[in-house]
Amino acid sequence: MSSDNTNEIRLFSNMQIWYHKHIIHVIMFLIITGTPLVSPTFSWLAYLFGIPFSVFSGISATDQIIHTGIQVCRIVHRGIGVVWIIISIPFIMSMLPKIFKWDATPHKDADETWMQYIKDGVIDSKTVYIDLKYPKKMGKYNIFQMLVVWGVAGLCILMLVSGVLLSVRTSLNPDFAAILRTLHLAGYVAMLIFLIIHIYLAVHPINSAGYKAIFKTGTDTIEHAKKKHPGLFKNKS
Repeated sequence: MSSDNTNEIRLFSNMQIWYHKHIIHVIMFLIITGTPLVSPTFSWLAYLFGIPFSVFSGISATDQIIHTGIQVCRIVHRGIGVVWIIISIPFIMSMLPKIFKWDATPHKDADETWMQYIKDGVIDSKTVYIDLKYPKKMGKYNIFQMLVVWGVAGLCILMLVSGVLLSVRTSLNPDFAAILRTLHLAGYVAMLIFLIIHIYLAVHPINSAGYKAIFKTGTDTIEHAKKKHPGLFKNKS
């Protein structure tokens, strides 16, 4: 995808930049409000949410404030989940028509086997993140990033579906509700692990151009892109 500036190539659309910025806020609030619901170890977070309401309700006992905070966290958590769904609708509608052209979809050469494609992808990833050199074939995303994109997409669907169902759990079979809670908790842990790794790699100097692109310009210079993402300049089969 080219940019209006002939010296630059567009890596991210305005919609992708918009969604990425907003999803950061959404996930942050989901984690903050969801963590007290996961473990009593983080009841102090619920206490902080409960303090403002305790002033108006007249409660003063710590356990009562925590109980109130838990209820506030649960309500806010569900509300943020609805916001997530709402902002995801225009993003999904803009992305789905181009699903077969996504850079996160593997595109091997016609005369290349999948085994060779995977091997070259692993080597390119090592070259970039361990050897700190430029890759030979890597496109916009390396092979591991492609796996993560689809994995996170599946994880988000899991979290949304299980979260929506849990919000009406009173009408669900108790055993099924327990399975949903387990899946939602597993997704929560997986999301935390992903975020830690994602943030580390995002601020890594090797990704400075990509960091600027996803938060500001959406573009990279053609000179740098040809070195970091040579696959973007090849015809895909």
